Amino acid sequence: MGQVLNPKTENNTFTKRIGQTTYVVRFHYSENARETMQEKINRMLVNEVNRSDFMETEEKMAE
Repeated sequence: MGQVLNPKTENNTFTKRIGQTTYVVRFHYSENARETMQEKINRMLVNEVNRSDFMETEEKMAE
């Protein structure tokens, strides 16, 4: 691998090793965003839970 990361993006990078493969992940975000990353994650989790509850309700009604 041996690739040098750009110092400008180095803080927006993390590595994860899975088996014999090392993944280098770079992420970015808008500085003009209307919500913080934490707010976005929370919103996505709430949506996922609501969708899951809806699916379970539909399955029970089908019985």
